[in-house]
Amino acid sequence: MAASMLRLSEVPIGTLGAFMEACAVHRSDDVQELAKFAGFSHSTARKVVPTLETLGIVTRGANDCYLVAVDGVSRGISQDAKDQIIRRALLVFRPFEVLIEGLALGERESDAIRKALLLLGLPDSETSKLRMLLRWGGDLGIVESAGDETKLVTELSPTSADGLGALTATDVESEAKARLFNARRLDRDANNYLDEVDRSLLADALLKYESDARNSIDASGQAIEDFLRHVADDRGLGEEAKKASGAGQLANLLYSKGVIHNHHQKMIDAVATIRNATAHRKDKNTLTPWELTPFGAFSALVMTLTAIRAIHLYTQKGRQTI
Repeated sequence: MAASMLRLSEVPIGTLGAFMEACAVHRSDDVQELAKFAGFSHSTARKVVPTLETLGIVTRGANDCYLVAVDGVSRGISQDAKDQIIRRALLVFRPFEVLIEGLALGERESDAIRKALLLLGLPDSETSKLRMLLRWGGDLGIVESAGDETKLVTELSPTSADGLGALTATDVESEAKARLFNARRLDRDANNYLDEVDRSLLADALLKYESDARNSIDASGQAIEDFLRHVADDRGLGEEAKKASGAGQLANLLYSKGVIHNHHQKMIDAVATIRNATAHRKDKNTLTPWELTPFGAFSALVMTLTAIRAIHLYTQKGRQTI
């Protein structure tokens, strides 16, 4: 996130839920109309609606009407159901995600906030809003406090996040666990360098490696291809990168220009080779399809994470790390 202010106001979770329902049921471009439906004042609406927009729960549609951008919201849904929807949105809201990445790494709350501000390019004046996000996290059962210590709840702890067998696509916690698993292997700088699309692709690759190896492999391959295009663009090679097809050709370009090491190129070739096996139902030489296994899909993800981390450290700090 660029140096910008977070459009967040401290309001109860229940109030967020009431306006979320209002936006789903009573479509309007008038904040005061939404306030009437939700049963709150106009001044409260002016705080809540921008907050919901910032969290990605509400967006503007045709004729500037406010619409919900998440699934599952309907008239009369229970408060528990509203809480789960807000909880899911908070878990993938990048500023909150950066905070809990820090907690997962064992940082104290103050250190996690300080580092999050720097990683997100936010001024110190936004400290109170990050603390507010953690309070919401406490209300929604994502973090818990013991004395002066704030930590992730047990099911999101690093040990639990590493328990791959616990990850299921239907679990509310699953994407958060997958993101934490990936973030801890990328390191915070490399993870923050990726955009939301690619962090989501990598989470998807982890969530699907057992149930849908083909799409898991494709997600890993797309994420590393996107990453390499960003690296090329940062080095002034954007126009040449547009002519490259796939991660393998991008790696060749970056290696030929001295941006990456030949070991990095070989790692990328490994991922590209696995991905290419998913691109065609039959191998062009044997005319027989490749059998795609969960372990192969997981290997593609691990090699992708390793390559992204290694290339980021090499291009940003000159470190040769695998």
